[in-house]
Amino acid sequence: MKKKILLLFTIVAAMGSALAQDVDPSKMVDTPIFPHKLHWSFGVLGGYDQNYHIVDMSYMSGMKYDAYTPGRTFGLQVGYSPAKWLTFRLDAVMIQKNYNMVHVFQYYNMRYSMTNLATNEYVNVPLVAMLNVGKKVRLHAFGGGYVGYWLSGHRSGQSYSMSYSITGDESTNVFDQDYEFSEVRDNRRDAGFTWGAGLSGIIAKHFELGAEVRWYYGILDIQNDYMRNLSPRYNTTFVIQGGVCYWL
Repeated sequence: MKKKILLLFTIVAAMGSALAQDVDPSKMVDTPIFPHKLHWSFGVLGGYDQNYHIVDMSYMSGMKYDAYTPGRTFGLQVGYSPAKWLTFRLDAVMIQKNYNMVHVFQYYNMRYSMTNLATNEYVNVPLVAMLNVGKKVRLHAFGGGYVGYWLSGHRSGQSYSMSYSITGDESTNVFDQDYEFSEVRDNRRDAGFTWGAGLSGIIAKHFELGAEVRWYYGILDIQNDYMRNLSPRYNTTFVIQGGVCYWL
C-alpha cells in the first residue's frame, strides 16, 4: 500500500512542477488530440484492481479480512473537453470488488484455519472532472463520483462440518459456487466517490494513450438492515488502469 501512495504522490508532485511552468491555459499550444472544432473522445480501458472490504469485526476476533484482494477492470470511456486544461469524462466499467476472509477457530483440541474468497462483479459508472497540464505529454488530476450495481458473485473456500471422518476427526467442507442474492439481505446498489491522477501522450494523430491510478470509495453498505447488531460493510477499491482514446 505504501508503494501505491508513493506512486500517487510522485505523479501529483510532477503535476505540480508542470503547473508551475505552464499555468496559463491560453498559452498552451494546440496538439493533435485537441482539434479546433470538436473536443469529444471515445476509447477503451482496462487494468488491475485491489479491493479492501471494510467491516468492523471486533466482536469476532477469529475472523480476519485480508487488507487487499486482487481483481480486474475493463470498460469504455467518453470524454468532453471544453478547454485544453479541463476534461469531463464518463466511464462505464466492469470491476471486481473481491475480498478474502480467513476464519481461525478451535474446536476441542483441533485448530482450524479456513479461507473463503468472495468474487464480486460490479458495473461502475464514474463521472469525473480532469485538470490537464502539459503539451505532448499531459498530466491529469481528477475527482468526482460514481454509481454502480452489484451484478454477480461467486464464493469458494472451506466451511466447518460437524460430520466425522473415518478417524473420528472433525472435517471441513470445500465449496465453489455462485452467490445467490437475497432481496432481504443484499444491497446491490453501489455509489461513492472517486479520485486519482494519471498521465497520457500522443501515439498518433488524434490517438491518445494514457495510464492512471484511481480510488473508488463506496458509501453504501453492501447489506440491508435485515437483522440487529449488524456491522456495516463497504468496499474501497484501488485501480491501476490504462486506455486509448480517439479525439474527434
